[in-house]
Amino acid sequence: MQSCMQASSRVQERLAELVAFDTRNPGGDERALAEKLARDLTALGARTTEVFSSSGHHSTYASFGTQDPTLLLNAHIDTVPVNSGYSADPLVLVRRGGRLHGLGSADTKGAIAAILEALAERKASGSAPDSLAVLFSGDEELGGACVRDFLSSERSRGLARAIVCEPTGCRVGVRHRGVYAARISATSPGGHSSLAETVPNPLTALARAAVALDDLGVRCRDLGPEGLRGLCMNIAALDGGLAFNIIPARAALTFSMRPAPGVDLSSIIEQAQDTVRIATAPLTMDWQTIATNPAFETRDLASFAPLFGDRARSPVDLSFGTEAGQFVEKGIDAVVLGPGRVEQAHKADEYVDLDELEEAVRVFLQVIH
Repeated sequence: MQSCMQASSRVQERLAELVAFDTRNPGGDERALAEKLARDLTALGARTTEVFSSSGHHSTYASFGTQDPTLLLNAHIDTVPVNSGYSADPLVLVRRGGRLHGLGSADTKGAIAAILEALAERKASGSAPDSLAVLFSGDEELGGACVRDFLSSERSRGLARAIVCEPTGCRVGVRHRGVYAARISATSPGGHSSLAETVPNPLTALARAAVALDDLGVRCRDLGPEGLRGLCMNIAALDGGLAFNIIPARAALTFSMRPAPGVDLSSIIEQAQDTVRIATAPLTMDWQTIATNPAFETRDLASFAPLFGDRARSPVDLSFGTEAGQFVEKGIDAVVLGPGRVEQAHKADEYVDLDELEEAVRVFLQVIH
């Protein structure tokens, strides 16, 4: 019992240290935490440790054992900005009953603390993990530059599997939708509203395009596998116009969709572009992709069974997106798992349950064994 209590205290202390680093994205400093994590991983027996930068963001990569790594543990070090309504300093971990409150406690500094504690317990047992790599990456919450950089580098060579840490309540996540978003601009000579019968209006043209895209979403409601049907077509914004007596010279439409695994995204984009082109004629349009993240599906869940045991027999679909799809696209099979719940992420007084944090330590200890 005393040993369990000590482990619980240690993982809380690790989480408190992590939360104290301001890694908000944007606005925070990932480098300081990345360098601290490199020191921690070296002390825990890493064979190699590296801090690398990607488009102004920072990550820590470490390898363990004498063999080239085949398994990767990945968690992101950045957090979202502080939402309004925090009842205490968001960079100070506060325990209330069985909950540990603080910015990033669930998403995903709790997972980092659990991984570090599992590595510490493994080292204390007198043995070191082999063929294991750890990536604590930056820029997950905004641009995703760090994982893209990692996957395009030699660091990812030889990896066969990855556990991508996000708040799943320590359940094994095996599927989620992708994300695609675009901003469409249309231009016109504009002019006085008395010329509205002869001068095309980009705002009304894009309004027609918005309705046409929504109709496309309706037609695709049965597209995709069971449990993830439809495109989740969302008309997010329609911008333009100056005054009631001015024909606007420019307008913009922003939309997004979330295709399921197995859906041909390029075909859907082509259909969407044809739909918008017809709706906005004779105006020309400028199509700008503003966000994209691939859908995710684990390819061979059975290969993860030795790592998770019975836990792998009850996989779950995820309602949120992760970077796991990028690993699978690269040929590195992946699952998503971590302490915390997505319902607590990105909100005031974010928290992780202490029980789940301790469970995550046990899960990661089993994985690295």
